[in-house]
Amino acid sequence: MLSTDYVNDYLDSHLAERQVNKIQHGFPSPRYWNELSVPLDEIGEDRRFLNEKLGRSPVFLYVGVPYCIKTDPGKCGYCLFPVEEFQGNAALENYYGYVEREAEMYREQMEGAVLAGAYFGGGTSNLYKAPVYHRLMDMVRRLFPEIEASADLTLEGIPQLFTRQKMEAIRDSGMNRISMGVQQVNEHLNSLSGRRQTTDHVVQSLQWARELGLSANVDIIFGWPQQTVDSMLEDLATLVSWDVYDITHYELNVGGPTDFALNRFHELPSTLVNLEMYRAGRDFLLDQGYEQLSTYNFRRPGDPVARDFREGYVPRFEHMDTLGLGYAAITFFGNPALPAGRSWSFINQRSLAHYKAAVDEGRFPVERGFRHSPDDWLMMLLFRSLISTQVDLTQYRAAFGLDVYEKFATVWDVLAQRGYAEITPERIQLVGDGAFYAPMFSALLAEDRYRELREETARRKKETREARQAVPLPTPGVVSGG
Repeated sequence: MLSTDYVNDYLDSHLAERQVNKIQHGFPSPRYWNELSVPLDEIGEDRRFLNEKLGRSPVFLYVGVPYCIKTDPGKCGYCLFPVEEFQGNAALENYYGYVEREAEMYREQMEGAVLAGAYFGGGTSNLYKAPVYHRLMDMVRRLFPEIEASADLTLEGIPQLFTRQKMEAIRDSGMNRISMGVQQVNEHLNSLSGRRQTTDHVVQSLQWARELGLSANVDIIFGWPQQTVDSMLEDLATLVSWDVYDITHYELNVGGPTDFALNRFHELPSTLVNLEMYRAGRDFLLDQGYEQLSTYNFRRPGDPVARDFREGYVPRFEHMDTLGLGYAAITFFGNPALPAGRSWSFINQRSLAHYKAAVDEGRFPVERGFRHSPDDWLMMLLFRSLISTQVDLTQYRAAFGLDVYEKFATVWDVLAQRGYAEITPERIQLVGDGAFYAPMFSALLAEDRYRELREETARRKKETREARQAVPLPTPGVVSGG
């Protein structure tokens, strides 16, 4: 267990860092996913085992698209996700054919599973033409003949690519929610990303969704270049005036070879101003009647068509089965009832050519994965719980037979002393600025395990290097043969 002094020193040395750069929906970071062979047959057996032992298991489906429209600066100036520039509808239709074939590979092991929700993400999933949304849902129904009545079926897109015809097709296909990456309502600030989005695009898309009975979420970013607390609050007030019930208000992730990191870093608000933005945005939304569902998700009660969608975590926390289909899609699968080492996280190929080649060869297009120990899976679920801003101690006792408070007591006690958490026998609740610092708390809880993973990675690299050095080089002029 970490000492109290270490926990305090860690917090003091990380408070001034950009918190979003540590946001993770799971543990560990994909940089430690080093297993090149992921046993999909074994995972299929475990899915069937859990269905028999626990009843019909809920599955959450993610379907990705690799393409985004070209912007100047590239990738909207800030995006760190693997994407390809949109090459036209023919390339998109061709890609979708591969996704259908990948889905077929999973049909046998998904027999008996119930679809609890689906998210069609990206890239940019509203690049598809209207008829394709029916094909998408037909594929989903082949894979999951039973879909929960309460399932949230969300399509992600950008406002300027929605049309009424597409919205009608989305609704008629069976999807029931759209998530719009607006990022900035302020047109000047939005133009820094190279997008050609206007306020009219956003208003019109929201109006169509409302008329067609689709629930709508808006993603909006704080910590943007040239943004101030006042301009951020103006954007939020505008969304409230438009009756947007679901708002995801999150901090800009700055890094990598992006335009914002390389050319606009001097225009970014400081980390202290980001904290002020978080506080001001949170307090404004709470004053307007919104509830904080997670670190960055806010919902106002009363939406007549909304479902209880929770991005990044699920209420039934101990069982996780998130199936990712498509380029760079991620799958999480695990349960404490499984034998040690049978819980997995893995990612599909992040090269579109490699993804297609694997499907053409009849192979699951998996690039690499991570085999979780029971403690790793516990950490995975703790990360998810912190995103939701509360750790239900009763649930952890029932699922793992241990007291999560006792296991990490020094961390929780220091957080409580600093006013970031409240502790009761039933739960640990993040309060005050605790939700803003949740990424840092996650990294702190995992500090010992991450140290082990770093040492293990260094050892593997050393062994690989020594193995290469041990291979004798061919002697010049000597030809080997049989």
